[in-house]
Amino acid sequence: MRRRRWRRWLLAAALLGLAAVAAMHEHVRWTADAYIVPASAAPRVDLIVVPGARIHPDGKPFHLLVDRLQTARLLWGQRVAPRILVSGRGGGGVAVDEVAAMRAFLQERGVPSAAIVDDGDGLRTIDTMRRCSQVFGARSAVVVTNPFHVARAVFLGRHSGLEVTGVAAPYGYDYSRSTMLSNRGREVAARVWAWLEVFVLS
Repeated sequence: MRRRRWRRWLLAAALLGLAAVAAMHEHVRWTADAYIVPASAAPRVDLIVVPGARIHPDGKPFHLLVDRLQTARLLWGQRVAPRILVSGRGGGGVAVDEVAAMRAFLQERGVPSAAIVDDGDGLRTIDTMRRCSQVFGARSAVVVTNPFHVARAVFLGRHSGLEVTGVAAPYGYDYSRSTMLSNRGREVAARVWAWLEVFVLS
């Protein structure tokens, strides 16, 4: 009898925990949804922000980062903002310097050096978004990232005091099913952690 009672309590606690996790995840998603727009509808802002992602050992961006950079270049060409902030890991050599890789990619495609701002300390999305206002003095920004990531970036930006709009960079490559599932799966945990960082840990 006692075992059954404990099992019921454990089951109830597990279900409650799952419900809490689902609620945190959905809160991040639906509070950001209203601020995510297509590139053609992006407002004029102080900065276009590109969070960093993986690069190859030769310093070339992986495809997911290329998608972000291509869309940021398009927005800059539309005069959405005068500058593009490239934020991620800086320094440490060609194989790990995300910021240098992003800068080189944009410059090779016609964005002048003066229009690119380097942020080598944006090691996490929350760092990138906070530093936009606290370090670089922006009050408004368009954050450009992949569709699975954009809601979290907008959520964190808005809770960092920025007027942030998100633009989801279209997929420019035929990504494998495993790649997409892996990224979306990691993003579930990342959204929950973002909610905790904003409302519990900050």
